[in-house]
Amino acid sequence: MYAIEVKNVSKVYRLYAKPVDRLKEIITRRPYHQSFVALENISFSIPLGKTLGIIGDNGAGKSTLLKILAGTLTPTNGEVIKHGRVAALLELGAGFHQEFTGRQNIYLNAALLGLSQEEIREREKDIIDFAELREFIDRPVKTYSSGMYVRLAFSIATTVDPDILIIDEALSVGDQHFQKKCIDRMITFRNNKTIIFCSHNMYFIQELCDKAIWLRQGQLVQTGKTAKVINAYTDWVRAREVRLPISEEESAEVSKKQDRPVWIQAVEITDNEGRPIEFFRTGEDLWLRLRIGAADKVSLPGHIGFGVNRNDDESVFGTTTRMDGLSPLRLGDGLVVVLRFSSLKLLAGQYYISMILADEHALHPYDIVRSPVFFVENSSMELGLVSLDHHWEIVE
Repeated sequence: MYAIEVKNVSKVYRLYAKPVDRLKEIITRRPYHQSFVALENISFSIPLGKTLGIIGDNGAGKSTLLKILAGTLTPTNGEVIKHGRVAALLELGAGFHQEFTGRQNIYLNAALLGLSQEEIREREKDIIDFAELREFIDRPVKTYSSGMYVRLAFSIATTVDPDILIIDEALSVGDQHFQKKCIDRMITFRNNKTIIFCSHNMYFIQELCDKAIWLRQGQLVQTGKTAKVINAYTDWVRAREVRLPISEEESAEVSKKQDRPVWIQAVEITDNEGRPIEFFRTGEDLWLRLRIGAADKVSLPGHIGFGVNRNDDESVFGTTTRMDGLSPLRLGDGLVVVLRFSSLKLLAGQYYISMILADEHALHPYDIVRSPVFFVENSSMELGLVSLDHHWEIVE
């Protein structure tokens, strides 16, 4: 059974240049607005007892979606089916009356969530103690700092025992001590509650969520296992800043003969049987096959080098045949060089390999070419660029 089902939800805002344009539109029945699509045809479901992470850039539609899920915003099209009581932490101070004290806001918010006065009184002490606001609880919330707002809001939302908890970046405001308390409570909630968590902190999403969705410009780009969605999103973020080759033809462009005496004619990334492949898993072998082209009867002494790079141009590793102690090769037309990477240690991400042909001193480059882009998949939660062999030993 699903805790929440989202079916073809869209949200379109009408933007008016001037307030009077609203009145003109009503009277004349002519449009005086521009439409802004915040969400477009979003569909997904969350099983009971699971945690969903929502990721994406600012302006992607995350907060709009959370408001619709919480019931504070109505979708233009589509429907949301919810099973159980929903508590939400949205923008700072949402649901609080600025002139009321913290204690009065506890009763107001809890009542809005469906609790009776008796149930609120039973939970009042726990809410105040968790928020650590006892000496401030009878002061107006308009005197609270942003951290105090979050403490009280999180404490109310989680103490009223909701079936579905919606959190929008709340953990980014409180201090380290309170963030730890929030995370501990969320982990406890994961046992039998449904949580929807939106954050720009990919580590929190990865550790807390069973499933994730990625929104971009109001559209659902990807949904699935958390690690896979995060990897796709971070790859896209890095590639956005650095233009990468988008095709094998572009990445292995043949140099013109009149420009240089030797060049890289073709680059392929293959499996052990020589079949071109673009998806690997950490720990698998990777073969790079390089074919050299040369002007008629040219055969020059030289070296070959390579560099492995992530798609944001972060360098992972590089070396040359000279660095590895090989004598200069005879670079001539039709020469094929095969480079094998045993038990590839790269972690999940998008990568390419830069190849270089150089003279016998490995100083003057004849040609530099990028390989086709390849993808590494890894289901573990390891961080960084490479997986290092390691062993834990606990010494008491």
